Amino acid sequence: MRIARSRKVFAFAAVASCLAGGGSFAQDVETLERQLEKAREAAPMALKHFMAVAKPAKYFGDFEQRERATYSRGEKLHFYMEPKNLSVTRNANGVYEPALEVDLEVKPERGQPARQPKFLSLKIPSRSPIQDIYLNMTVSLGEAPAGKYSLKFTVRDLNSKKTATAEQEVTLR
Repeated sequence: MRIARSRKVFAFAAVASCLAGGGSFAQDVETLERQLEKAREAAPMALKHFMAVAKPAKYFGDFEQRERATYSRGEKLHFYMEPKNLSVTRNANGVYEPALEVDLEVKPERGQPARQPKFLSLKIPSRSPIQDIYLNMTVSLGEAPAGKYSLKFTVRDLNSKKTATAEQEVTLR
């Protein structure tokens, strides 16, 4: 019986010790989050997982890369992208608001490029900082003639001077 009590007391002491140290762990995590926020602010914008997809994503990371970049005339072209290292500012009300715009340039194999400034514009107000943002972009080339095209997406962070570009070659048949 005495051994069982000793084990209970030891187990209780171990749990109490872990709980007491929990505040220290929470402070460590908060410190790391602040350091990571500063590193993201200093880092250039990056565009992760940019690709042509079979269908628009329903949530972050829900992408299915399209096997080929060949499309039929009139078919919609879907793209997925995760912009990283955006500047996340906080307004006077304490709300964070990552904001960006995407410009689109379509360059045919022959002929003049077509530009669509502010092809996509996005602001996400939140009470907490947001880092995991994804973009679904759908492009229609209408009845453009068959051939090769280059689609260039330029992402502009509206809270800083950061920009990044991604390009995809496609073929219309």
